[in-house]
Amino acid sequence: MVTPKSSDPGRGLGLSAFLAGFVPGLLQYQLGQTQRAVVAFASCTAVFFAGWLVVGERLFYWALLTPDQGVMRMLASFGLPVTLPELLNLPANVVGALLAFDPSPTGQRIWREPRALEHLGGFLTGASGMLAAFWSAAGHWELRRRRDGGATPAMPIADPALCAAMSWLVPGLGHAKAGQKDKGLLMGGAVLAVFALGLLLSHGHAVDRANYSVWWIAQNLFGGGSLFAALVTGPLEQVQAPLHCDAGVIFCTVAGLMNLVVMIDAFTVAERSVFPVAKPEGVAS
Repeated sequence: MVTPKSSDPGRGLGLSAFLAGFVPGLLQYQLGQTQRAVVAFASCTAVFFAGWLVVGERLFYWALLTPDQGVMRMLASFGLPVTLPELLNLPANVVGALLAFDPSPTGQRIWREPRALEHLGGFLTGASGMLAAFWSAAGHWELRRRRDGGATPAMPIADPALCAAMSWLVPGLGHAKAGQKDKGLLMGGAVLAVFALGLLLSHGHAVDRANYSVWWIAQNLFGGGSLFAALVTGPLEQVQAPLHCDAGVIFCTVAGLMNLVVMIDAFTVAERSVFPVAKPEGVAS
């Protein structure tokens, strides 16, 4: 348990802070960081619409459940398709969905039609959600630092949210930033090896949001790998599914989930430079 002086580990930051994290920059604004708030909102919005201009209605096809009818259709009509990770960038996702939603049979047919550069467009809209998550993590970290850090809160060895974001792009890079290069090299190498094996088994077709949209959500937790797939392997023509394509999809998905652990650990390493883990009573230093 992390127990810095004058802290209360059992007390969270509250539901309002959690919900505020879905609006990029809102936590920074509440913290009085106006310029950072503007940068957060503008960067997440720009990345989303850079991709949305390519994919548009295709977002609905990538949702966990396509909004053909029922509750999903009602949510989509209000700008809330359950599309991850775009949903983490709530304002842009809502506006983009409202602009693109067409419940008619023609609109539903358009959702299903592939389009040029959709691999890159899908990466960008997804990246906007991940970027929003990192801005939210940065805001929550600053709230926690001010709450538990006493009158003069200490600065961490590296910004925890930045370490997590760096690990999303390049596994292990966040650990290097936080001063644990060997650990980062080992963890990052493991993620890269599993992801590369998945691409090799599938002949490069394992990371494809159109064909494996649910699996892609986890694969995108390794942002650098999903970017590589969007630029290099995704656009490759697939005449027939490779023999071991399913295994490749699983390996790339596992690599993404492994990198989620890497991101959390990188955040924690930086966090503990300010709030170290308390040793149990009776344990020597």
